[in-house]
Amino acid sequence: MSTHDDPTRAAELEAIRFAWDPSRFNQRVQEIPRLLFAGPADPGVISLAFGAPDPALFPAAQLTAAAREALADFPAYAVALQYGAFPGNPALLAELAKKLEREEGRPVEPGSLMITAGSSSAIALTVQVLANPGDTCLIEAPTFMGTIRHIRFNGVTAVPVPMGDEGVDLAALEAAIATLRAAGTPPRFFYSIPTFNNPTGVTMPIQRRRELLDLVARHAIPVIEDDAYGDLRYQGDAVPSLHALDRHGLVIRLGTFSKIVAPGVRLGFVWADPAVIQRIPPFKTEGSTNGLTSLVVATFMKQGGLAAHVEALRKEYRARRDAIHAALRAEMPDAVTWTRTDGGFFVWLTLAPEVDTDKVAAKAADEKVVVLPGTGCFPDGQGTRNLRLAFSLNPPDRLAEGVARLARAIRAGM
Repeated sequence: MSTHDDPTRAAELEAIRFAWDPSRFNQRVQEIPRLLFAGPADPGVISLAFGAPDPALFPAAQLTAAAREALADFPAYAVALQYGAFPGNPALLAELAKKLEREEGRPVEPGSLMITAGSSSAIALTVQVLANPGDTCLIEAPTFMGTIRHIRFNGVTAVPVPMGDEGVDLAALEAAIATLRAAGTPPRFFYSIPTFNNPTGVTMPIQRRRELLDLVARHAIPVIEDDAYGDLRYQGDAVPSLHALDRHGLVIRLGTFSKIVAPGVRLGFVWADPAVIQRIPPFKTEGSTNGLTSLVVATFMKQGGLAAHVEALRKEYRARRDAIHAALRAEMPDAVTWTRTDGGFFVWLTLAPEVDTDKVAAKAADEKVVVLPGTGCFPDGQGTRNLRLAFSLNPPDRLAEGVARLARAIRAGM
């Protein structure tokens, strides 16, 4: 008889069940982000909160063909299915190097590239390599909420530097560096998303990039350049990455395949001076990263599939970007302003001081529209008058309806 059939025995087992109280867990994490355990979405809810690619746009058929070809090549798949080396699968490293060399117009130095489990892993590893618990760093504000979480988890204090319409305020950045140095806590790095910033969508122009690089070179401060969205430009001329403009070896460029292939492949990369790459393995406890999916994506790239797919994504996401901008112009009251972006996934809303944000939140729930509160994009409680809208997940008609619902919620708070 099983314990399920014996009520007395089941009660005895329940009585001695171990109590998992909070003291049993790592105290560095006091709050579990609810988003990590989100349940099935209500189909009636329109989410403008999450910067996720649309599954309808995943290249499933192309990846299936690439997988068949990859698994027909015995030497290649034997390497991919083995434990592998820390830098990553050699086929993906080779194809990625070709892509990066085309983008930056210079060769990828041997030992300067490492594959990671998405850009989140790249961010976490780089923060750990550059800073010790108790150190300080500088970040654009607002910025990617995941990076704030990684920095905080590792015991590093993030000092926010305000952004404007052309990226980080350089005068404020230099002042922050001076203040931290005077306090005996010089910043270990500066984190930036200069191209299609998350959450604002703003892109730093080339002259400001050069000025930023001059500034950090004078103070010998490394720059973590998060380039998750650089491939997704919908209009205007491409701007060189900070890494492409850097001549001092201070910039560490991070990238991902999540936005241009699919998040589930769990592939990103770090491109940096070999001295930085050599420091990563002790923190990269899984060793080599996703050998099989690396080989499949490498085959997809070698076939020319990635380049064609990115072009298709640009066309589709451009239509969605245009749709959300048109809806904002048509629906939003005068008390709301927002950023215009040439690429990426996001628009950043700013509400007037007279708007009651608590009422807006309550009414948005009634209207069944979800947005990301701006406070999540700052380390210090700023952003109470801001909302981040993502246009990547929904088609144009659904974006228009979502913005109309949000506009009604904002009017209810005025």
